[in-house]
Amino acid sequence: MFHKKTRKKLGTILCLLLLISITAGLLPFTQAEAASSFTDVSTDSYYYTEVSAMASQNIISGYGDGTFLPQNPVKNAEAVKLVVGMAGVNTVGYTGKAAPWYVDVWTWAQDNGIVPAGTQPEAYATREQICAYITAVYQMDTSATATDVFSDTSSKIANTLYDYGVVKGIDNGDGTVSFGGGQNVKRCDICIMLYRLDAQVQKPYWPAITPKPVEPVFTLDKSHYAVAKPASLSSYDDYIQAWSYMLANKVLSQTFALPGGYTEAQLNATRRDIQSAYNYAALNYMEYAAFLNSWGLSTSGRGDKNGRVSDVSVTLKLANASGLYGNESLSSTEVLSEIAIFEQTCDEIVSRLYKEGALKTSMTVKEKAYVLYRYVALNTAYDQTYRYYNGYDAAVRHTAVCQGYTSMYNYLCNIAGVPMEAMTGEVNGGGHAWSRIYQNGTYYNVDVTWADPVPDRPGYCDDRWFWVSDQQLKTGPDPRTFDIDTMHRAA
Repeated sequence: MFHKKTRKKLGTILCLLLLISITAGLLPFTQAEAASSFTDVSTDSYYYTEVSAMASQNIISGYGDGTFLPQNPVKNAEAVKLVVGMAGVNTVGYTGKAAPWYVDVWTWAQDNGIVPAGTQPEAYATREQICAYITAVYQMDTSATATDVFSDTSSKIANTLYDYGVVKGIDNGDGTVSFGGGQNVKRCDICIMLYRLDAQVQKPYWPAITPKPVEPVFTLDKSHYAVAKPASLSSYDDYIQAWSYMLANKVLSQTFALPGGYTEAQLNATRRDIQSAYNYAALNYMEYAAFLNSWGLSTSGRGDKNGRVSDVSVTLKLANASGLYGNESLSSTEVLSEIAIFEQTCDEIVSRLYKEGALKTSMTVKEKAYVLYRYVALNTAYDQTYRYYNGYDAAVRHTAVCQGYTSMYNYLCNIAGVPMEAMTGEVNGGGHAWSRIYQNGTYYNVDVTWADPVPDRPGYCDDRWFWVSDQQLKTGPDPRTFDIDTMHRAA
């Protein structure tokens, strides 16, 4: 419990006693220290003494330009931090998180009943709210007051703090005072309240916290999509990289050099190899191949009298296919716009999951992959009209077929630091797409589409299709083929 330094005897004597105790109870500070604190707090300001005292005790600070901005309103998170700091409670490390700046003190206050559920930390605090924070942090028994001094409220909280001289009310000009509980509080005025609080009430006892290791701040991992353009196409790996570069960077047309000379037969074989390389790139970047699902290539060169072609260049092109699932094709502008919205939506999802603590940098790759597995399954419904097939459909429309599920899941995983690829094949006589990851020398499969039942069941996720071996998928119930086993790969 708190201990009051001065008790009220009679209402008519209260103000005099409070004035004496306030004057006597302050920690000393020098005029020079106070005057040098803030460029916008002058010695003739009505709040000069209180702001200077709070600054000298490191309870409140200014801004980088040397200002204090005394007339700015105080937000709930700021108010809680100031009251908790005045009480001498150290909440640093309470959550182990680094962001937002108020996460430790706000979470501590919520856990200890200081902040009511639903209070918005970024909303401006009212006088009633700040007084409630003070009485809760200082463990005051508000039921003990018999005071009813305010004309606009009978709040026990307000009257208790009136008893202690923390609030004095607003003069109505007719001999009465009002509390103004719904009014916002300025930075200078909360300093006055804290100054009086420090003079009148002994600091409460709160058990010391055990700081948790600080969780590193997460930044989106776009490294999987940082694919460089190959200087020329000299090998099959170059062909895959060329398509990968175009998909990852949303390049719709690009010309590459083919060094050396070719017979017509060799050039035709090279064209076929370049075509087949798209399939490998599409598995690495299905999140973009689902959008840019139409490809083409053309070659040009200089022929000689012996029938050989040199100075060969190849132009690769990507577009959105017409007629896929009965849909009309999207123009270049439209498809790039959908891709940008898809990326932004997924970026916000992963950032939010890290901010909320559902994802943590300390998690293993498998743990992160599972969080995102459940997220996609619980926030997407299978498209039984078979119209929607890409990541935009899954992330924005929240409905898609397997290709859309896989595209969204793979992008979420990759930007969360989980290196996820795609796989295609056949199951029960139909084509299917799912996710695949290589970890510790083994491939594991994740089928987020099959995690989500048809028809959709809100809140349900089938975990049987998470982290499954190739062998289980190929020989277990509903066995499926893997296209990678039969895809052409040039020697």
